Amino acid sequence: MKKILLFSFLLTAAPFAGFSQYELNHTLNRSEYCGAIGLSQFLGDLGGSPQIGTHFLRDFNPGALRYGGFIGYRRRIGHAWSAKLAFTFANLYGNDALSSNPYRFNRNQNFRSFIIEPSLQMEYHFYQYDQPGHRYKIRHAHGFRTLALDAYLFAGIGGLYFNPQGMYNNTWYSLRPMSTEGEGLPGGPSNYSSIALCFPAGLGVKYLIDIQWSVGMELSDRLWTSSDYIDDTHGNYFSVSAIDAYRGPVAGALSHPVRGLIPGQDLPNTERGDPTHNDSYMFLFFTVNYRPNPYHRRRSRAKF
Repeated sequence: MKKILLFSFLLTAAPFAGFSQYELNHTLNRSEYCGAIGLSQFLGDLGGSPQIGTHFLRDFNPGALRYGGFIGYRRRIGHAWSAKLAFTFANLYGNDALSSNPYRFNRNQNFRSFIIEPSLQMEYHFYQYDQPGHRYKIRHAHGFRTLALDAYLFAGIGGLYFNPQGMYNNTWYSLRPMSTEGEGLPGGPSNYSSIALCFPAGLGVKYLIDIQWSVGMELSDRLWTSSDYIDDTHGNYFSVSAIDAYRGPVAGALSHPVRGLIPGQDLPNTERGDPTHNDSYMFLFFTVNYRPNPYHRRRSRAKF
């Protein structure tokens, strides 16, 4: 009787043996904490490539690369889906002096901005293999030589805080109070907000080190933001004399830094930025992910 009960138990448990590791990882360990550091690239009116454009790699400029990172929490909500709450912090930079486009180079504007971006993202894991196997190809060794990878697409919605600054005489000044395009001045447009919406999307991959730790990469782009003022540049030049009168000579100089222009000279109704496209930015992040083990046991991949 005991042998029959033992045989019945083994027979019942056998179908689950093959995915017990998966159940441990994705049923009991639904939570994951993540962090990242990497590179940022601004895609907007200032700087950029020889072409006029703000879309993805079309406006890429290596000289404008800066740094960023995020901390986040990921929660599995199904076999192929997860939700991630992320807080991204980054520096963005643009400088017309870095562009080989003649118009941008002669416009001679620059900016930097520290941004804070909370976002909620949905991830679709289109490839998952996290069964630990031996790492090296050994003749006659049992099991599989595997790369434990998790590849996913993601998209979401977020908020964005920015504060553009411009350099004049080797000093950085906050640009929003300067009304460089006449914002808030008589006859000028209204003041812009330093808060905007953004829509992050991208591709990620993770490599499983063991049951708790993984490392990976994420390439992401902000498909759209609700602001064209991240670099404080949007529409036409405003009267430099009016800016001087209301905001001071530093504001006037920051509004009209065009090469060869006589100081104080106006460029009325001349395009300063491209109002048809909002600003954007992208990231390349290197990620570290930690999944708590409910059994507090460490399981590493076998070397053989």
